Amino acid sequence: MRHNSQRPSPGIRISLMVGIVLAAIGNIDLSSAFAQRYVVVNGQVLAETTVERLERLGCVSIPSGRYWLLKDGSWGYEGDLARRGRLGDNCQRRKSLSERGLLYYPGELLRDY
Repeated sequence: MRHNSQRPSPGIRISLMVGIVLAAIGNIDLSSAFAQRYVVVNGQVLAETTVERLERLGCVSIPSGRYWLLKDGSWGYEGDLARRGRLGDNCQRRKSLSERGLLYYPGELLRDY
């Protein structure tokens, strides 16, 4: 199991995610027509396994829809030029308990002062 300190940098994660999508475009799976979701990226139907992999790497849920994706990880809805986000934007590390002021010493909450 990998620790957070060993996670790939955001740039590497985005490159990996874009690479997965581009590789999947060349390997269209006919079973995707019967999948629960219908996800189209840059005009190509993605297999459910590819969508699930992107969700894990991108820290996001991908609903059925038609999307465009650029090499830098920027994405949007097909037919709309507005950038809606970037793959990996949701993968930011959450602050630790001590950074949020929520870390207590054992017995500290029950101590009489």
